[in-house]
Amino acid sequence: MAPGSLPALLLLALSSTAVAHAAPPAPYPAELARLDGYARGLADAGLFSGVVLIARDGELLSERAYGLRDENGDAPLAAGDRFNLASAGKMFTSVAILQQVAAGRLGLDTPVGEVLADYPNAVFARDVTVRHLLTHTGGAGDIDELFGAGNADRRARLRTLADMVALHGERPPAFPPGTRQAYGNYGYIVLGRMVEVLSGEDFEHYLRAHVFEPAGMASTGFVDCTDPAPDIAAGYVDVDGKRVRNCATLPARGMAAGGQVSTARDMLRFVQALQSGQLLPKALLEQATATQREFMGLGFFATDYGPDHPARDFRWGHGGSADGICTDVRTYPRTGETLVVLSNRDAPACYGVARFLHANWPGPD
Repeated sequence: MAPGSLPALLLLALSSTAVAHAAPPAPYPAELARLDGYARGLADAGLFSGVVLIARDGELLSERAYGLRDENGDAPLAAGDRFNLASAGKMFTSVAILQQVAAGRLGLDTPVGEVLADYPNAVFARDVTVRHLLTHTGGAGDIDELFGAGNADRRARLRTLADMVALHGERPPAFPPGTRQAYGNYGYIVLGRMVEVLSGEDFEHYLRAHVFEPAGMASTGFVDCTDPAPDIAAGYVDVDGKRVRNCATLPARGMAAGGQVSTARDMLRFVQALQSGQLLPKALLEQATATQREFMGLGFFATDYGPDHPARDFRWGHGGSADGICTDVRTYPRTGETLVVLSNRDAPACYGVARFLHANWPGPD
């Protein structure tokens, strides 16, 4: 499919021998054309490269690629290319821990110490709960050692979730758990380690077996940042006045706080698997994707999103950004749309595309 063309709808075969009949024209042609023009304009100006996918009520409406797979090459991005998800991958960790809740192995208000019996800080172990970690209200803090050009040696020594817990486990909560919200990465490291202890499985293996494979996400997983696979979109960052691959400033591999690679179509499959009850009981998903505190559900962004379209004033999903990475996955449950924008450019490259669609998409029929 050419990057600038509207996608042709699949022909519907009535049987293996029947003549295929052309499907009716795609809905919302004007809106899709406006979005295409907006994204293409950003790409032509060097401000965006990536894949934009739109679906409604399970029907794929559009999936288009813009810009280059590698800014130092000439190969265009393809719709099926894989992108680093950054913090959008936290949704996988949320699902993994909520699966433990659904299995009765712990509750949302179970404190960390009941699972990680050897957790170093007694106050953290006693007072911080699963709910606090999922909503960023536990005062868990961040893991700054995993980022930045000056931390390459320290990153190389932090290869497992247990390593990261050992590094920061003596740190007490930054504030009394539950009293405020402060977004950070370390709480999801703790959640991932809890999944390992509860399941007896390595975190990467757990996600493959219990999230990616059941959802049919064959292109989603953990890869090294320097993986030369031709379908991985490359991100870049400025270091000491030079433009280099973002591997110089990011963890070498995805982890429980994010950084897995995926495609736009796989992220749609993830949303659909959640909605169908394949990954979580529907009642638990409904709770997880309802606003619990400010902008957060239980591991999902779940928030009202402005007054422009009152019928579309709520969405759930997750965004992510890091050097040379910008992701936005959002579902509007009241009107049925799912939007996935994956980019190998710095934020806010992808967010502008998502907001443009939100402002220009029609309300419910």
